[in-house]
This record gives sequence, structure tokens and C-alpha cells, in this order.
Amino acid sequence: MKLLTRRWGMAILAGLFAAGAIGAAHATTTTFAGQDDGAPTTGPFPNSDAAQTSFLAAASVFGPTHTITYESLATGNYSPIAAAPGVSITLTGSNFGPGFSGISNTTFGNLYGFNTTSAGSQWLGFADGSATFTFATPTYSFGTFLTGLQTTFSGTNALQVTFNDGTSQLFTPAINVDGGAAYFGFTDTSPFSSLTLTNLTNDAWGIDDTTYNGRSTSVPEPGSLGLLGIGALLIGAFVALRRRFA
Repeated sequence: MKLLTRRWGMAILAGLFAAGAIGAAHATTTTFAGQDDGAPTTGPFPNSDAAQTSFLAAASVFGPTHTITYESLATGNYSPIAAAPGVSITLTGSNFGPGFSGISNTTFGNLYGFNTTSAGSQWLGFADGSATFTFATPTYSFGTFLTGLQTTFSGTNALQVTFNDGTSQLFTPAINVDGGAAYFGFTDTSPFSSLTLTNLTNDAWGIDDTTYNGRSTSVPEPGSLGLLGIGALLIGAFVALRRRFA
């Protein structure tokens, strides 16, 4: 009877793999985006704000969120930037000076990077090259305001957001025609420890109010709870059969 018991055991394990209860989980990303084409540097940004609100609600499911406003950082173009506890930013590309590259507190208008923090003044710019965010504690989300982007210089696929959760994924956020503000963010069911924003042109632009999070407690997804229940039933059946035919 041991052969029968082993066959049942193999069948149960196969069922668990097929159901996804055993093995690597696959990431599921949800994106949030809003554009305020041509909006002035002082706002309002109704579409961007709405996208940010939706993103923050979704990100909070994975734990407390943290927002980098860049207000407390030294101005200038330098790298790496200790942006927040456990978060560093590495910049590449040319240094075009204040108002273009690095931490700035000035702007030349809505066709360039500018501040979006209420009562704030500072923002991060990198007119070409990239900015890589590295998280000491992996995050399940990333969202940020994008300012001063315009299709005159960049086209529709010139801004790339790349992250790694075991497999690289690439996003190409939409770009405004006449500058202004936009918001782009995403959540992922698998955490990631680095993310790179790349500007493929020399369009002068910036980012501000960058949000991320780490999960405070390990809470299975609703689908995972169901799979665990199925797994428990199958394992229970396996134990009962083993006792019966032992």
C-alpha cells in the first residue's frame, strides 16, 4: 500500500504547484497616472492630485507610506543623495547647473522642473541620464510627480521607469505636450529594492513628492488565503490516506 500512498502524495504536491500554493509568486502591478498639461508651477493639478490620492490609498494596503519632499536636502548636483533613512539616489548624466540638475530650489517655468510640495520650494532634476532609487528595505510601491516634461523634446516613450522584482519591468509614462505636471505611480505584490528613472533626451524636467513604502506586517493576499485553505485540505487528505493504508 506504500506505492498508493506515494502516488497520492505526488498528486497532492502537483495540485499545490498548479494552484500556486508552492513555488515562486508572480508579481502583479497596478499603475496610477494623471496629467495636467500646461498647468502653471503653482497649480492647480487636479488630475495629478487625483492620481496621487488613488495611488496613496493603494500603497497604504502594504504598510505605511513615506514621501520624499527633497526640502531638507542640500541643494546642488551630487551623487549619491541620502534622500531618506534607508533610501539613496544615484544620478547619472550631465550637470547643467541649478534649475536643471540635482536638488534645486529655483525654476524657470512650467516647461522645466519645479516644486509640487505645498509651501515647499525644492525638487530633483536630471535633464539627461537617470536616477536610481535604492531601498534598504524593499518597497511594494513607488509614485512621484513629474514636472516640466514636454513632447517637443522627449516624444512619448522617452521617459522610462524600470524596476526589478526578480524580473525587470519597464513603464513608459505619458508625457505632456506643453509641460506642466503629471503623476505616475504603481504598486506591486512583490517587493523591489531598486528603481531607475531614465530620461532618454535632454528635456529639462524634474520630480517631487516621491512616495514609497515597506510592508509593516506580512498579510497574505486574499487569493493566497484561499490557496492556503486548499493546501491544508489536500494535506489533511494525504495524512488520512497514509494512516489508512499504512
